[in-house]
Order: sequence, then C-alpha cells, then structure tokens
Amino acid sequence: MIKNTGYDQPGVPSINRPHFGDLLLSKYRQRIMSGFDDLQQFDLIDRLEKPVLSFGFFGSKRIIIEVYDFISRFPYSFLIRTNKGLDIWKLPERGTRNADVCISRFPNLIKFIRDNEITIVSDLWGLLYGYPLPEIHQFTYDWNIWAKDQPHE
Repeated sequence: MIKNTGYDQPGVPSINRPHFGDLLLSKYRQRIMSGFDDLQQFDLIDRLEKPVLSFGFFGSKRIIIEVYDFISRFPYSFLIRTNKGLDIWKLPERGTRNADVCISRFPNLIKFIRDNEITIVSDLWGLLYGYPLPEIHQFTYDWNIWAKDQPHE
C-alpha cells in the first residue's frame, strides 16, 4: 500500500534560512547524485518560480524511507520512485537502490507526474521543471539546428 503523506496540501513558504534544500543537503549530501543546484536554490520553489523540483539519491530501503520521513515533515507534495516503483515499503531490505524525488508546492502536479510519468513529453517536463520557454523550445524542437551551428572542438 502506498502511503499518502506526500500528497497533502502545501504549506507556507519557508522564508527563513536554513531552508529545506539546505537542510536536505546538510543531512544527505553524500547520498545525493543529482539536483544539487535546485536544492541550493530551493527558495525558487517557495516563491512558485519552479513548479517541480527533482533530485536523485541512493541508499538502502532504510535510508530511502528515512528521506521520505524527513521530507514528510515539510509542507510539500512529493513522490519517491525507485526502479521497483513508488511503494518504497516493499523494497528488499538488502541492497542499495537509486531513488528519484519529485517535489512541489502543487499537489496536483505531483499526482499528475505519478499517474503519467511515462507519457509526459520532453517539452512538458521542461515546463514542469520551470525552465525558460525559449530554452525548452530550443532543446525540444531546435536542438539539431542549434547543435549544427556550434563550433566543434
């Protein structure tokens, strides 16, 4: 059974430092594999400039559940997914897993990602992650044209 802790309503912005990103980095820095920049600038999610933030980390079942419990103490909606799916309580006790976290102040975005992750197209991911629109368009539609005009080493 998947617990629903991460799907509650968002709370008030964390205006005072240390903010959630700083706390998460100080506690789990050695386990985080991706998303450092977003975590360091976590106030972008509180100012609603970045709809969804993601980061990746690794750990045993115990560590993954510990991160889940840590995030659950804050007013954000989130999900944690491993290669075994969303139900982290059914992970094997032994072994290390990679886990991806999506976190947002918008509970419906997290539900949408949970239900549609496989079918979300790259331009929509760019919008969800708060990239500038010209950058999304360039990456998604104009990449071959742009890359062709760049000097090669």
